[in-house]
Amino acid sequence: METGQRPDNRPSSNGVRTASNILLDCLPLITRILVGILHTIYAFINLAFASIYPVEKSLKDKVVLVTGAGRGLGREMSYQLAKEGAKVVCVDINAEGVKETAEVINGGRTGEDAVADFYTTNVAEPSQVNELAKAVEDKWGKVDVLINNAGIVASAPLMDTTDDQIKRMIDVNLISHFWMIRAFLPAMQKRNEGHIVATSSAAAFTCAANIVPYAATKYGVTGLMASFREELRGNPSNNIKTTTVHPFFLDSAPINVKHWEVKSVLPIVSIPQVAQAAIQGIKREDAIVTVPESLRLSMHMLWMLPQKSADYWRDTFASKIDKA
Repeated sequence: METGQRPDNRPSSNGVRTASNILLDCLPLITRILVGILHTIYAFINLAFASIYPVEKSLKDKVVLVTGAGRGLGREMSYQLAKEGAKVVCVDINAEGVKETAEVINGGRTGEDAVADFYTTNVAEPSQVNELAKAVEDKWGKVDVLINNAGIVASAPLMDTTDDQIKRMIDVNLISHFWMIRAFLPAMQKRNEGHIVATSSAAAFTCAANIVPYAATKYGVTGLMASFREELRGNPSNNIKTTTVHPFFLDSAPINVKHWEVKSVLPIVSIPQVAQAAIQGIKREDAIVTVPESLRLSMHMLWMLPQKSADYWRDTFASKIDKA
């Protein structure tokens, strides 16, 4: 466009755009903003309605693979999934623990009557993950729900953490999610159905001393799942769902494994409580699950405060984490 012309090809008297022309240029954006506001109001109303009258899909006879199933949260999720009628594929690097989980679920049932299977796999090794995917799909036909739950929990000041400990935590807590998704996603895409779940942490919403590598991996998992969901949304007909679970600090007493010493004015959550919330989130196809539910809002509010104010509230309510 030549200088001094209007957008409608009529030259202005002095080459300066008029207010009406600026308004016309901005009209599409203003329209989208107004539609967005209405859409947001509708989404809140729909969320409230769904909370009162939830729609939940059935997991009966669905093949659900759970990593880290040898103990703790992974084991409890496996137990509760079996009660939902799912066929549970238990995966862990701990051969004895994962076998025990499957045996408890099967309760003496064998062969075709068994509803649980187990595999000893290091999910941080891509070659083992690919072998796992082939073995599971050959035996079970498909994986309907993939739950990436395996993780290492530890606490120590950053400079007291060894290079190997940092690398191992990143490999298991974060990198393994890439290998598992890349191994099982193609079959889901071919069917255009499936559900991928990741266990993250409340640590991904905030910060705490003495868990720097752990928190970094959980930030990474949260970013991975959010961006991965956007990739899936790029396909208008996509029917593959994602759920990211963010629990507060777990009470590890039932499994007799103490990863850290947590001192908090907020109550820690139980393993069965988190497993139940995660499975409910899967059934409702929630993109994000926090335990407790109020956690997400309170953590995000901290990011909107001035730093000194945020530090004050963290000092007031934050958990103090010391090495066990």
